[in-house]
Amino acid sequence: MEITQAKEIVKNYKSGPLDLSDLTSAAGLTLPKTVSGWLDLSGLTSAAGLTLPKTVGGALDLIGLTSAEKTKLKEKHPGLDIF
Repeated sequence: MEITQAKEIVKNYKSGPLDLSDLTSAAGLTLPKTVSGWLDLSGLTSAAGLTLPKTVGGALDLIGLTSAEKTKLKEKHPGLDIF
């Protein structure tokens, strides 16, 4: 998924799950402050440029990141269900 397509999806997001699983880089993407359902970012290969929402109503899929990157994000965002 191209960043422009992801930006359009985020722009039109209202509520529920947010599937950006085909996105490989978060550079230049601003996610909503709140995602009321799960957030799928499983295609990301790096956390560079990633700013997570303050709240996610379900799980946050970051399975494409290294365990070290996920650990850092879990420490920074202890209230999010990151896997």
